[in-house]
Amino acid sequence: MTLMTPALAAEAAAAKAPAAAEPLSANPLIGEWMTPDGVPPYDRIRPEHYMPAFEEAMRLARHDMNMIGAQRSAPTFANTLERMEKAGELLNRTSAVFFNVASSHATDEIQKIEGEITPKLARFQSETYLDKALFNRIDTLYRKRETLKLEPEQLRLLEVTHRNFVRAGAALPEEGRKRLAAIDEEMASLNVTFGQKVLADQKAGDVLLTAAEMAGMPEGFRAAAATRAEAAGKKGGYLVAATRSEFEPFMTLATDRAAREKVFRAFDNRGDNGNANDTNATIRKMVELRLERAKLLGYKSHADFQLVTSMAETPEAASTLLKQVYEAGLRRAAQEEADLLKLAAADGITKLEPWDWRYYSEKLRIERYNLDETKLKPYLPLEGMLNALKETNERLFGLKMVERKDIPTWHPEVRTFDVFEADGKRIGLFYADWFARPTKQPGAWMNEIRGQDGLRGLSPQVVNNCNYTPPAAGEPALLSFDDAETLFHEFGHALHGLLSNTRYPSMAGTNVYRDFVEFPSQVYEHWVAERDILSAHARNAAGEPMPGDLLDALMKARNFNQGYLTVQQLASALVDMDLHRLESIPDDFDAKAFEKATLEKYGVPSAIGMRHRLAHFGHLFSGGYSAGYYAYTWAEVLEADAFDKWKEAGDVWSREVAKSYRDNILAVGNSRPPQESYVAFRGRMPTPEALLRNRGLN
Repeated sequence: MTLMTPALAAEAAAAKAPAAAEPLSANPLIGEWMTPDGVPPYDRIRPEHYMPAFEEAMRLARHDMNMIGAQRSAPTFANTLERMEKAGELLNRTSAVFFNVASSHATDEIQKIEGEITPKLARFQSETYLDKALFNRIDTLYRKRETLKLEPEQLRLLEVTHRNFVRAGAALPEEGRKRLAAIDEEMASLNVTFGQKVLADQKAGDVLLTAAEMAGMPEGFRAAAATRAEAAGKKGGYLVAATRSEFEPFMTLATDRAAREKVFRAFDNRGDNGNANDTNATIRKMVELRLERAKLLGYKSHADFQLVTSMAETPEAASTLLKQVYEAGLRRAAQEEADLLKLAAADGITKLEPWDWRYYSEKLRIERYNLDETKLKPYLPLEGMLNALKETNERLFGLKMVERKDIPTWHPEVRTFDVFEADGKRIGLFYADWFARPTKQPGAWMNEIRGQDGLRGLSPQVVNNCNYTPPAAGEPALLSFDDAETLFHEFGHALHGLLSNTRYPSMAGTNVYRDFVEFPSQVYEHWVAERDILSAHARNAAGEPMPGDLLDALMKARNFNQGYLTVQQLASALVDMDLHRLESIPDDFDAKAFEKATLEKYGVPSAIGMRHRLAHFGHLFSGGYSAGYYAYTWAEVLEADAFDKWKEAGDVWSREVAKSYRDNILAVGNSRPPQESYVAFRGRMPTPEALLRNRGLN
């Protein structure tokens, strides 16, 4: 059985539906899936199937673990660790199928299930990690690991498994074990509560605007907003959703300042509106429980607990990097703000507000580089960028993507692709769920329906989720350049899962440290900006390539506004780290007040603020990135330095470098420490210079 780490176990979710009248044998989640490549039969799965499948899966998984712990024979790697890797297959499968839907198509029924099963799954995980017989076998093997003559991947599995059990409280006295189990169970419920509150507040945050307030927005955006308003019974108006895919273009292009402020406040205040969906009390409770858990396990803060299993290793190391990059970004942002104020002064504005920066930044970009987002977007259709992605995969790794039409999916918009090696060998299946909808969590992410499994010889099935604005009926989906980078970013994660080649499933693919998992995704963004890729695939509806002067402008403007973007991202990372480095929680702790004080401490300009405010910061409170948002910056250091290896080879398409990257980074997963993997690829550890150079901050 592939066990989640304690922190992730506490943040897992799934749920209880009404009892099914049909027998278990008729439940499509149970038994062999007679589908192409054994994919989930989403066309047959109904919400009422999940709970019976979870109950049966937990029963079987518990039996598997009890049998391993109860063996009379002395513990060996094969009869303990390998048996654990094979245990709980139905639970792993059911969880992956359900969690995928819970994040991408969370209907009311699915959310109810998610909320009800969460404590049961957390309790099951705690029971497993706190099983004395099981831990005694693992501990016995761990203590004599140097004499077992294990292969490197086996030794790594033993060390990681032992560490995970200890971090879950297996070595604590009985009272501490019970309290830790209770904390994990409560934390699991709070994670679901937070995510559902943010989603509900986001849905309620749609802003109804008039035609005059939509001035400056492209026709496609206006048409989609009008369609959404009509569907909501507000014909004649324009409904702008409080999602990033709607928020950012509106902040960039809308000429009505008051309308920009309305949309900004709806987006920025998600989870912080003093209503039933306000998350501030939830945040306080989660921070308290995380600190209590850390102290039970002997750490002074949640950040200290979290970063033991990271490349950074300590909060001090992570914070040092953040501050180094932040300070460079802050200097650049001050220059940028002064330039924007000169433009804004023509409109009588003497102080930039958060709803002004993107608007005047776009004006300045047009003035400096003749680069207009509205002129750029028609040349970035989703299909064209998908073809760009396919060419990149083929030129670097020899991979081919072939679309399939026979794979059942959880939503009609989901597309599926087989991925093949150059010699025709099939690697795995890729699901693409690219468009925003009211039932989808915000953001973009990759997850697995089935991870690569060397023990059973199973190929991976990976999913990319994005929140692109759906096109109007009959129109192509158009992306911003940021959207195109996101397409490549998420597929970088997908490659990490698809090209994994480990023996043990818990070591495979993206099951790596948080500050390493973003490295493959971020390095892949480089190729979407390659001139020959854009020349070939950035074409408008008539098939005409992006004009040379527009392409030149895009290339020249790559580092434009980097001070703003750096400060906004790192402000969120610094608040996260400071919050989770607290060694005690004041009686009067208030998340909003803490956020405000921390931003003032670091001198974050009010016109910039945080990319994610605490009240809706899903990475921290419904995902696995608490004390870990710094990981994006840490990984950017890795990817900037790593991409230099291609440049040093004199060819960004070097197959030789790509093979080394595949063999030493993508294929090995967590089968060895990430430091070893990086050095095997690069020959040394990285420094931040390449990152600062790439962002134009040096």
